[in-house]
Amino acid sequence: MTSVSTEDSPAPQLITIPSKPNSPISCTFFPSINLNSGHEFRLVVFVNGLGLPAASWLQSISILRDSINSRTPILTYDRFGQGLTTARDPLDGTPGKGNGHDFLDVANDLHEIISTVAAEKLKFSQSDIENGNLQLLLVGASIGGPISRIYAQKHPGTVAGAIILDSNIPNVNYSDFLPDPDAPGFDPKTVIDDDCTLIQYKGARAAICKMFDLNVKNPEGLDRTTGPKLLPDSDSPKLVGVGNKGPWLTIVGHDPETFANMSFERMGTPISMSMKFTNPYWAKYNEGLLKITDEDRSSKVIIAKGCGHFIQNDDPQFVADEIEKMITKLAW
Repeated sequence: MTSVSTEDSPAPQLITIPSKPNSPISCTFFPSINLNSGHEFRLVVFVNGLGLPAASWLQSISILRDSINSRTPILTYDRFGQGLTTARDPLDGTPGKGNGHDFLDVANDLHEIISTVAAEKLKFSQSDIENGNLQLLLVGASIGGPISRIYAQKHPGTVAGAIILDSNIPNVNYSDFLPDPDAPGFDPKTVIDDDCTLIQYKGARAAICKMFDLNVKNPEGLDRTTGPKLLPDSDSPKLVGVGNKGPWLTIVGHDPETFANMSFERMGTPISMSMKFTNPYWAKYNEGLLKITDEDRSSKVIIAKGCGHFIQNDDPQFVADEIEKMITKLAW
């Protein structure tokens, strides 16, 4: 893993958005440097997963900004209840939000955050933003993937490109695709392996479902149970980006062997279990994501060699390289 200094990064600041004026949100804005005329109408936005806060992007950002002369402005932020944002989402516990705020609420917040920061830092009017004069590159990790998709759906014509790093799978529970040992017709032979007895499988499956199923609570209070309704399929709907074309899209998946080894080290999940079930299901989901843009605007799923689920943490150089490739593709 490349190690770089992040001491020169701008200090995070607290902002408020119009719909939630009493709940400050932590953001960090990295100003543009040496941009050509017209390129100031661009913004790279990093969208966190559940597991890591905005600070997890700093090494990738430092590498990126050291490697290119023309630096597009960048925005990172922590959602409510995450990282440096200590305020809770005021929607939580209100009528209809007994389980907390969901992906759509987060995407709505993101739009207000972008609008607020763009008005203050880039001197954009609200109409400029709504009309798509500010072009976005969204970089989402894990749950940041579904959030980025919903954002692009709700704001067509604004997203020029998206990089999705090991997308969270929002439409199913782990208990849906890991064979249920109590189901009629279950065949133990499908799960037993050299490293996995039936008892081990049952225990590992229960632990995974207890941690990752959609109804499991998380520290930021994000309700994931609406995921299957908001994003029922990996391959649709198609996104409409800048110029009425699909956004340029990069889909990145974890290294299957690294993920399996990390799952064993951290949760005791038998390696064969990850290789038989979780990795193939995830790979199929990622393949579907390639279809949410025009055919000529995505290629194949890129595997981040040596990386588990938290790709920006495991290899910030890889992430910086993929962003640089995307910026070049966008002619930013």
